[in-house]
Amino acid sequence: MAGDDTTPRAALDVADGVATITLRDPDGINAIDDRMAREYRTCVEEANDRDDVGAIVTVAEGRSWCMGGAVASFVKLGDGVPDFVRAVGADLNPLVEAIHRSPKVTVAGVHGPIAGAGIGLMLAHDVVVADPRTSLTVAYHRLGLTPDAGVTYFLVRELGYRRALAFYLGDATMRAQEAADAGLLTLVDDDEAVADRARAIAVRHAAGPRSAHATTKRLLRQVDDAILREQTADEIRSLAEETGTADFREGLQAMLERRAPSFGATPTGVAGS
Repeated sequence: MAGDDTTPRAALDVADGVATITLRDPDGINAIDDRMAREYRTCVEEANDRDDVGAIVTVAEGRSWCMGGAVASFVKLGDGVPDFVRAVGADLNPLVEAIHRSPKVTVAGVHGPIAGAGIGLMLAHDVVVADPRTSLTVAYHRLGLTPDAGVTYFLVRELGYRRALAFYLGDATMRAQEAADAGLLTLVDDDEAVADRARAIAVRHAAGPRSAHATTKRLLRQVDDAILREQTADEIRSLAEETGTADFREGLQAMLERRAPSFGATPTGVAGS
C-alpha cells in the first residue's frame, strides 16, 4: 500500500443502518492533511444526510487510528506551513462539527497511538471503543504548538481545566484504561477486534428510536455547544500563528533529530509584563 496515492483516505460503506467510514492512508498512520480532512468530511456529511443511516462508525486501517496532523508535510513546506494549516482547517473544523453535531449516534473504534488532532476527532464521537494498546498523546507541546480539531474544547469538557492543561503541559502519554477512567474513552475492549465491536454497537443504536436519539443528543450538547465553532476557528488561527515562531522551528528540528527541544524564545507581547 505504501506509495499508493490513489487510495481514498476515507471510504464510506452503508449496511444494516450503519455508515462505516474507514480511514486509510499509504503510511498507515492516517495523518490529517487537507485531503484526509476533505474526504473524511465528505463521508460524514453524506452519512448525516442519509435516511437509511441511524449510526456512523469510524474505524481505520494501519497502525494508528489517527496520529494527528501531517507533521511530515511541515518539513517540506518550510515557510508555507501557516497557509497549509489554514487550508486544512477549512475542512477540519467543519469535520469536527459534522461529527459532534451529527443527528446520528457516532462511534469511533480506535487503536494504536493517537495524537494531536486525532484526539479531537476521536472525542467528537458519542461513543469511543478502544483497543487495550491504544494510547493518547497531546503532542503539541513538544512542537511548540497549540491544539486544534476541538482538542481544547473537548479536553476541558471531559477533564476540566486543570487536568486538561496538565495533560498538555506534561506532554505525557495516557494509556487506554487510564483514558477510560478519565472519561475520554467509553470502553476498552479486550475480547474482540475493536472495529467489529464498534460496528456492533453502531448496529444496536441504529435499530433504536432515531428521532429520540437525535433530540437527546441535541439537548445534551446545547448546554455549552455555542462556543464550539468559535473555539475551533480560534484554534486554527492560533496554530497557524505558532508555526511561524522560533519555538516551533526548534520543536520541529528536535523531532527530526530525535532529541529534546530547547525552547527559550520570549512570547510576543510578554516581555516587560
